[in-house]
Amino acid sequence: MTNYKNKLPKAVEMHFQATNTDDPETFLSIFAEHAVVMDAGNEYHGKPAIKEWCEREYFGVHLRLEVINAVQVAKEIVVTAKCDGDYNKAGLPDPLFLDFHFSMDGDKIARLCNVISSNSRAIPLPQPVAAFYYASDIFDEGLLSGCFAEDVIMIDEGKTYYGPKAVSKYILEANRSANVMTEIINCIEKSGETVVTAIISGDFDGSPVPLDFHFTLNEDKIKKLDIMVAGE
Repeated sequence: MTNYKNKLPKAVEMHFQATNTDDPETFLSIFAEHAVVMDAGNEYHGKPAIKEWCEREYFGVHLRLEVINAVQVAKEIVVTAKCDGDYNKAGLPDPLFLDFHFSMDGDKIARLCNVISSNSRAIPLPQPVAAFYYASDIFDEGLLSGCFAEDVIMIDEGKTYYGPKAVSKYILEANRSANVMTEIINCIEKSGETVVTAIISGDFDGSPVPLDFHFTLNEDKIKKLDIMVAGE
């Protein structure tokens, strides 16, 4: 996984520059005619809808974005930024970090998905592990399935799941049903595993809870995932 913080595509770089200088005309120019934006559970298709969205959600609240990290995952460039502005901050993390998922069509942005970042601390993660969290955050089943080896095994709450399709389906359904939010706080290599500790919160008993995700990797794929309460 490549760090792109200092060499973003021009359109992605302009997304942040135009936002921070209150330049909606330049901002709109970086999107393809039939681009799609996904933000706060809503979708905006085409430039007219994107224009209304950005005037309300970006420039209407004087949004300011400080780029913290940027990586390429599969065909997406994911930029993590610290956010501030005059938007309603009730119920949001403070400070607020968002992941901006960009898909390009030539030199234009074809797709942008904004979600609260799991990795606001920009903790270095192996490529398939980073992709696992990025895909989980945006409920991208294709990207998530692509993180796993064909013979992947996942163990969670005493149950075992086999294969990329079953594992991906379980993770995304669990995250959706409980409105799960993830905050990665540590990553270590231990006994041949990558162990990621994260605080998981949502609509479930005991929230929030610290969990350890034990990833066993085989080259660029996740071969095994064991999820348990941190420290057990």
